Amino acid sequence: MNEAIFHPSILYIDDEQANLDSFKRAFGAEFQVKTCLSGQEALKILEDEEFPIVLADQRMPGMSGIELCELLHQTKPETLRIILTAYTETQFLLDAIHRGHVYDYIVKPWKKSELKPVLDKAFDEFKQKKARLDELRGKLVQTERLQKEIKAFYDPEVVIGESSGLASTLATLKKAAPTDATILLLGETGTGKEVMARMIHHLSLRAEGPFVPVHCAALVETLLESELFGHEKGAFTGADKTHIGSFEAAGGGTLFLDEIGEISESTQVKLLRVLQEKKIQRVGGTRLIPIDVRLVAATNRELEKRVQEGKFRADLYFRLNVIALNMPPLRDRRQDVPELAKYFLRKLGQNSGRQLELSEESALHLQKYDWPGNVRELQNIMERAFILSPGSIIEVEDLNLNFEESLKVENVDLAKIPDSGSIREQIQKKEMEELRSVLSQTRGNISEAARILGLARTTLFNRMRKHGML
Repeated sequence: MNEAIFHPSILYIDDEQANLDSFKRAFGAEFQVKTCLSGQEALKILEDEEFPIVLADQRMPGMSGIELCELLHQTKPETLRIILTAYTETQFLLDAIHRGHVYDYIVKPWKKSELKPVLDKAFDEFKQKKARLDELRGKLVQTERLQKEIKAFYDPEVVIGESSGLASTLATLKKAAPTDATILLLGETGTGKEVMARMIHHLSLRAEGPFVPVHCAALVETLLESELFGHEKGAFTGADKTHIGSFEAAGGGTLFLDEIGEISESTQVKLLRVLQEKKIQRVGGTRLIPIDVRLVAATNRELEKRVQEGKFRADLYFRLNVIALNMPPLRDRRQDVPELAKYFLRKLGQNSGRQLELSEESALHLQKYDWPGNVRELQNIMERAFILSPGSIIEVEDLNLNFEESLKVENVDLAKIPDSGSIREQIQKKEMEELRSVLSQTRGNISEAARILGLARTTLFNRMRKHGML
């Protein structure tokens, strides 16, 4: 919890005004103290205000302190509830503590030197508890967002191609998804492997669990191992707290490892051990932690060839390749291109309230293109055309497709990339920033940048020229 917004406040309930006044004199300078004379009055106050600690006298007319705490256990679970009592009802109070209704109790008459440490400890406990709850709520928000994304992914219109190039892939997927079998998705960059991985999760018995994607090629070896297996506090410089890895985070759900062919030999060994033993060991840890995940992996590499070359372990390959699904490139399913393009336009229209149509000539034009960046490139092209098209019809010139032979230049001078109204200007700025980031990541290598962006090299060159990067 953020210390800057934490207020150490206490609501104290006692039916004797003298006790309330005495408490305020003792702690008013250190804490924000609010008082009231009954449990009913406390409940009304708590409808509008939040207090980390509620301190209640046990013996009060109408509602006892423990009865109040039992109600607050349901309505205000974050609040720590402490009982003050002049009576030796130890077992009764201990039962309430064991049930979680009461955090602690103090026997009256109290001394400040005895009560202050209890309150300090309670505030520390509250902050830790609040931080954990905030983290869980954040994960809940993320889960709800992902569920919305999943519903969008699995709108029946999204899986376009059931009667064409994707027919056999989808038929196998629907049979394999309800099982726990490991699935290996094979295909070029941009063919929709993550979409299919999410579909597998959605159709599985683990659909209510988390779907956790990890892009293996985006992380160096040490960071990837920490991301996959987690690390213990102090495991390395900067590890100031324990980190839960993706295998643990995906418990009860699906872990998707994209670009699995890029992982190092050391990580391959550790991943194989996890698949064999169903246990992980955090970086810097000694404890073996059982895991329960369904693994889906993907690669744009020819893993069999890498096995033959000694760059990928054969035993791991066979563990991953229980069921293989081939994702055909878009050039092999050209009949699906117009429908995919129209789908992307509909989704863009739903988000912006602006409806655009695709002209027949544009649809034919799209089918002639080879789509080296596959579905991802098509999506990017349609988004660009949607934003920049001046009319309500997407015409051929709005697509900005370049059918010329790829240029031979392999690298770009990063010094030429600039550092830095209208919607068009905002989009162009965002596009330029994305290009700068990816080109910096690839150290100016055009081919690698085009692969990451899911674009044809000619398309990438055109965008770079537009922004004065060449």
